[in-house]
Amino acid sequence: MMCILISGETFIHLNSIILSYVQHLKFPIFKRTMKVFMFLGSTPFIITLSFGSLFLLYKIFKYRTELILFFVIISGSFILNKIQKMFFSIGRPDLHHLIKISGYSLQHEGEHTVSLIIVYGILVFLLCGPISRLWGRFLLVCITSAIVLAIGISRIYFRLNYPSDIIGSYFTMGCWLVVTLYFYWRWKE
Repeated sequence: MMCILISGETFIHLNSIILSYVQHLKFPIFKRTMKVFMFLGSTPFIITLSFGSLFLLYKIFKYRTELILFFVIISGSFILNKIQKMFFSIGRPDLHHLIKISGYSLQHEGEHTVSLIIVYGILVFLLCGPISRLWGRFLLVCITSAIVLAIGISRIYFRLNYPSDIIGSYFTMGCWLVVTLYFYWRWKE
């Protein structure tokens, strides 16, 4: 769906509008805040969060099948992302980057977005089980959604991705997460 929209002039124009709007947000506090969210979506932080969460989920909540689910979702998202990259490659915005890009590959520009939505999404799912209050679950979902959204905005702000890349990654990995969790619940029942 994103490929069809991007191939038309409408989405290219929308990308330009969003990038130019975000380009004018150069307040020092905003830049520092975006750097924090950029860190929360970085590969080292996501890897540390994943392994730390797996350890705690195993030790505290005694999860077993849920940990297998975690590995299946992460592995499947990696494979799905590689398949996606074979068919779609847009590159980075041709604008001046606001931060130094190190360790990023131009062929794999959306993988950080992919990994963050999958890791944060599965953690919300696994942590909602032990939370008995509805307002606690709602708060967890709201906070995590705000973090994931802010990480996507930070990637646009620092001109590392087009808005269409972020939206496409959110939709693709969101669908993968929902389908996997659906089949997991069916199997568990």
